[in-house]
Amino acid sequence: MNSDKHDSHSDKRKVFPENWNIDFAPFQQFMDRMDNLFSRSFKSFQGQILNDFPAEIIEEENNIYVKAEVPGYRRQDIQIEMIGNRIIIKLEKKESLSLNTDTKNIDKTSIQQKERIITLPFNIPKNSTSATLENGILIINIPKQSISSHIIDIEE
Repeated sequence: MNSDKHDSHSDKRKVFPENWNIDFAPFQQFMDRMDNLFSRSFKSFQGQILNDFPAEIIEEENNIYVKAEVPGYRRQDIQIEMIGNRIIIKLEKKESLSLNTDTKNIDKTSIQQKERIITLPFNIPKNSTSATLENGILIINIPKQSISSHIIDIEE
């Protein structure tokens, strides 16, 4: 073996005592394959799993605001659904492109969908909750409900 060449396997073996003759190359190759698999899988699912948008919850004395950044979306592209203590914001943008040449007519349609679920610690009042959209910022105004306490007597 030429002494000028660097052997990475011998460096790994130096970490262990000399009588341990362990070659970690197969294990390292396996780990590299697993990293590659998860990296490719994550990239292919990234558009589906991480297809959300920035949103924050702002709490004030009488209201809670959900502020979501939805640039490029119009009112008709946005659906807000309330289920119990959750708000589901769905965005859907359809874009069509037509290209007409002397020999071909090409029509392409793309649909971009995004969804964000916001969970609050109380049921959302459906009749008094409102939303506005201005300059790509969606603001959902949720009035806080008065919380009343009730003491229960224990029966004998």
